[in-house]
Amino acid sequence: MHGGEGLNLTYDPMFKAVFNPQQYAYRLEEFLSLCLGEEVKILHALPTESSRLTDEGSLLVMDLLVQLESGALADIEIQKVGYLFPGQRCACYSSDLVMRQYSLVRAKCREKNQPFSYQQIKKVYTIVLFQKSPREFHKFPGTYLHHARQRFDTGLELDLLQEYLMIPLDIFLKSQQNIDKKIEAWLTLIAADDMERIRKVLEAYPEFGEIYCQVFQFRRKVEELMGMYSDALRILDANTVKYMIEQQREKIEQQREEIEQQNERIEQQNEAIQQQKKEIDSVKQELSQKEAEYHTALSEKELALSEKDRRIKQLEEMIARAHIEG
Repeated sequence: MHGGEGLNLTYDPMFKAVFNPQQYAYRLEEFLSLCLGEEVKILHALPTESSRLTDEGSLLVMDLLVQLESGALADIEIQKVGYLFPGQRCACYSSDLVMRQYSLVRAKCREKNQPFSYQQIKKVYTIVLFQKSPREFHKFPGTYLHHARQRFDTGLELDLLQEYLMIPLDIFLKSQQNIDKKIEAWLTLIAADDMERIRKVLEAYPEFGEIYCQVFQFRRKVEELMGMYSDALRILDANTVKYMIEQQREKIEQQREEIEQQNERIEQQNEAIQQQKKEIDSVKQELSQKEAEYHTALSEKELALSEKDRRIKQLEEMIARAHIEG
């Protein structure tokens, strides 16, 4: 507010004001050309809100969405906190771009009464700039342009349409001290708020003065500036709450799965205990049966011995009488 620092463009309203494709298409064209390594021309801007593909589908709201002269679509996202835009969310945004491209091509074919062909669908680019990048990016210090496209591990060449560019601005600011390339000037413009870096940008590329003048004009519009910060913080708070809810939901789901696994293990243990109990009861029954058989055999043996003793006694008596009579 006092001019001691510049204003970076990592707040959504500021970023959209500077790169408004309807007013400043030439800025966005140059920035995209440098990012993608090829000359691009913006045909027109598209609505940033998607249509729901299903009743349960979520509504995706993009920062800047443009259609290029080649027919390709480019979504440019500015994220202050990296964890709010992980790879899964990035893939969803890219998939939404493919479906928009499909819808645009189909609608154009219907208007001209022409047959539709999937070969008419062009590339889609998802470009994300992080002010505070996720920890995965910090495994590559000094690297601030991560370009990805889908490829086969066999070398098979097919155009799968989706391309990505991830730009961690915090890593860029740590690794770049000089302005040697224009892409570095653009990224410094977007990410840096210290006056020394701003001076270096203006010395290397004086044409950036127009943009800095526009940015500094926000200082004279205190209500608009505070409103911009309020909107940005409101969006950040809402996204943070949403992220925390999603994290908590994932944690609850994980705990539910763990409980189900524990219940399954307990059920298996109960089944094993019941099986062991059945085996024990069977052994007990068998032992009882053998014990009964033993007692029966013992009784029969005792009875046989008793009968033997009786006969021996009778025999002894007979011998004794015979001896007396003789």
